[in-house]
Amino acid sequence: MTNHELFIEKLSQQALPVKRPWHAGWRVLAWTLMALPSGWLTSLLVQRVATDWSQSGALVATLQLSLTFAIGMMAIGNAFLISIAGRRPLSWRWFVPLLVLWLGCVMFSLSQALPVNPHAEASCYTFMLVVSTPMIALVIGYLRRTRSLHPLRSLAAAGAGVAFMALTLLSFCHPIEVHPLDFALHIAAIITIVAFTVLLGWRWVMIR
Repeated sequence: MTNHELFIEKLSQQALPVKRPWHAGWRVLAWTLMALPSGWLTSLLVQRVATDWSQSGALVATLQLSLTFAIGMMAIGNAFLISIAGRRPLSWRWFVPLLVLWLGCVMFSLSQALPVNPHAEASCYTFMLVVSTPMIALVIGYLRRTRSLHPLRSLAAAGAGVAFMALTLLSFCHPIEVHPLDFALHIAAIITIVAFTVLLGWRWVMIR
């Protein structure tokens, strides 16, 4: 086309308005208000017993719950920040103190643990995968809104956030103590959730 003015006019007619995404904090809040109820509803498919908060060690378990929730929120926020060019995500230095404190609580709980039924421990892995399913779908949908120049980093951060949110939900239907096999399955579930998030979200989030 030799007439540039006509070409520009046609492009202008075809262009759609660009809707600016919400601030990362509001996106995290909106995602959380959708993801946690969805995860809880999905958890009804898995038979679990509610946590007995009257037992000794409940204070440590409450601290663990608070830490997993905070880490999950921060990781989801990082996923949204990484996906937008020019935004600076939180440094790993923000996460290290929380992760060390969380691991410290886990180690304390491990030292107090008594033997339990291995079947009950194995169900934790299933629980985390089940409740994470709708949360993974939601976070991929949110990331698809902006896409990402760094899809691996965005999806890995999102998967970590979902995994810690799944741990948060697990805290409401889990014995106060954490056992060695139990903890190993929690870590295995976190790795699985991160891997699933990356694999399922790659084609939806990457910029072609």
